[in-house]
Amino acid sequence: MTVVDFDTQTKLLIQEVKAKLGCEIEFKKKGKQVGYLRHDQAQHYLRGGKMVIELNDLTAPSYTVSHELLHILLMTEKIPEITFNLSTTDLQLDTKLMAVGLELYDIVLHFTIYQLQRERNLFTESIQDLYLKGLFATLKPEPDGKNDNWMVLRVLGILDALVFFGKKQELLLSKLKKYYPQTTKAALSLYTEITAHELESPFGIRRAVIKLYHKLDEYLSEWGLEPLNLNRFVTLTLVLSKRQARQQVRQLFEIYHSALHENLEDTKGYIGFYKKDGQNSFVLPQPKESHPEEKFRKIYAMQAAVFLKELSIPYLIR
Repeated sequence: MTVVDFDTQTKLLIQEVKAKLGCEIEFKKKGKQVGYLRHDQAQHYLRGGKMVIELNDLTAPSYTVSHELLHILLMTEKIPEITFNLSTTDLQLDTKLMAVGLELYDIVLHFTIYQLQRERNLFTESIQDLYLKGLFATLKPEPDGKNDNWMVLRVLGILDALVFFGKKQELLLSKLKKYYPQTTKAALSLYTEITAHELESPFGIRRAVIKLYHKLDEYLSEWGLEPLNLNRFVTLTLVLSKRQARQQVRQLFEIYHSALHENLEDTKGYIGFYKKDGQNSFVLPQPKESHPEEKFRKIYAMQAAVFLKELSIPYLIR
């Protein structure tokens, strides 16, 4: 196992996260160095009572580990989370939908995470160069006059780069527009959409994620590609006011039968869409009753807070 020493700021962050989690952090490191930065160079998971961080590349270990630690730290706060409670029954398609849904969600969180890394002096010129090198190393230029299956990946990569560079976007826009004209235009539009409002509160995070899901589908349709319908596939934590929590389910949600399978009981799922934004906010399995209409009438008549608590559906109060 390769021995890696982290910088002082990252060591302090490790201690902060350990204290917050109340458990040890174990690092698994591999000796590869590709010479650029991408977000898939580390992952984390809980195992044996420890938080394990796998570091799959050692190009800039302090930056990569600090980024992963800040994701973990942010998830200890009360923010909306995404879950995948449905399946298309096509494993390859499910994997794609989960990857894109998670990446768009992470991009919204990166507004906070990148700023925290800046505050910890982890955004050196060298790191910025490595990030940009990674972007161009992993994204194929757009083919002339046509669209291809890389359009989604280009939008995701470029949008994240806009978040990463923030006010310094102008330094890379000319090159982005040269190699990725359509997807750069789309990413700039998405960036403008989500930065029109605050992105720190639970409500702001949820709103931004939903905007990205909807707007990406609009561009895919414009390019003649299949929309992803992440508003249907991805379950996103509700953010309600106290008044809304006291309202009846029928006032807040529309529950629809779906062709997608609910994962827990492997039945056709029923999706609870929040009326105000059309986002999947909970998933129910197919009722066992032969006439489920009465069950849904009772659900619709329930107070939202009572219904959500009874079914252990997470939600946040703003």
